[in-house]
Amino acid sequence: MENFQFAQLFTERRKELQVTQEQIAHYVGVSRAAVSKWEKGLSYPDITLLPKLATYFNVSIDLLLGYEPQMTKERIMSIYSTLAKRFGNEPFEQVDEQIDEMIAEYYSCFPFLLKIAQLYMNYYLKAANPDEILEKCFTLCERIKTQSHHRQLSYEATVLEAFISIMQGKPKQVLELLGEEAAVQYGTEHLIATAHTMLGNQEKAKEVLQVSIYQQTVALISNATETLLLEVDHTAHFDETIKRIQLLLETFQITNLNPNVALVFYIKAASGYMMRNQTEQALQMIEQYTQICSALKFPLELSGDGYFYKLGQWIDQQERVDKQAPRDNLSIKKDLVASVANNPIFSALQDNTQFKMMMTNLQHHLQLEGEL
Repeated sequence: MENFQFAQLFTERRKELQVTQEQIAHYVGVSRAAVSKWEKGLSYPDITLLPKLATYFNVSIDLLLGYEPQMTKERIMSIYSTLAKRFGNEPFEQVDEQIDEMIAEYYSCFPFLLKIAQLYMNYYLKAANPDEILEKCFTLCERIKTQSHHRQLSYEATVLEAFISIMQGKPKQVLELLGEEAAVQYGTEHLIATAHTMLGNQEKAKEVLQVSIYQQTVALISNATETLLLEVDHTAHFDETIKRIQLLLETFQITNLNPNVALVFYIKAASGYMMRNQTEQALQMIEQYTQICSALKFPLELSGDGYFYKLGQWIDQQERVDKQAPRDNLSIKKDLVASVANNPIFSALQDNTQFKMMMTNLQHHLQLEGEL
């Protein structure tokens, strides 16, 4: 176990208290040689002696062992980032083996388990048996829901289970998890902001409302994007949806704040146009997509801007909102190209000169020549 440092901590604590090995041996009823072996890391005390030793040193058993069952947000994100990079460069099974060891060590650190489930979801296709990895995600989410007793964590685990169910082709399970109807939105943020204002904390009120506006705008664009392929045969609605989404992207500068939202929109819009045999319009959407990709700065990070000037501060404060992208840079870059170049719906464009040029330029901007 990475954090099991009994020998070092035992020795340091004994010296701090200025007691001898003989004194400790006498207190717990063992030989001095046994205590000496503990300090050298050659053996460990019997489990029944741990409460007595912890009492003697006036520390918890976890502290005595040097074991930390919970991680900080910073450590969780550092581990996530490291593992994501390894998944991008090493065999999946090699990294997975180490993750299993970490899960065993931190099986009660529920924020960590949630991040590992998210990590698996982002890289499961690299595994020899992807379905097995999705089941591992599901198992982690179920443990969080049944054991964490944390409302927000449990909700996030449920949403993650819904994503897994979609990937597994189990739509009925999604509806069982989330319900079948659109939920009524009560908009409680304005009440929270009002309460902060009444308490004299106007800056907090501003933050609450700014974050709410940002999240609702992103959700509005994402939901409207999802309607596009459902409205392909409804020409007026399809065209009007594209027009309105583009206005929202421009008005709130979402392309800079959260480029993934804009990228998904332009892919769906281009796909819709291809389904309607409107090649010129599809190419225009793909051009917008490639322009956004070419302007991306890696590593990708969520942040605020001049209008949402409280957003960055809020992101920093959230335990489970991540600034950084969920996957390593190389995997993201490859998928940005593959989402268009290898998308079957754009197969009719493979010989189109404009399309080929856009794909070549995109690979060049992302420095992917020879990588695909």
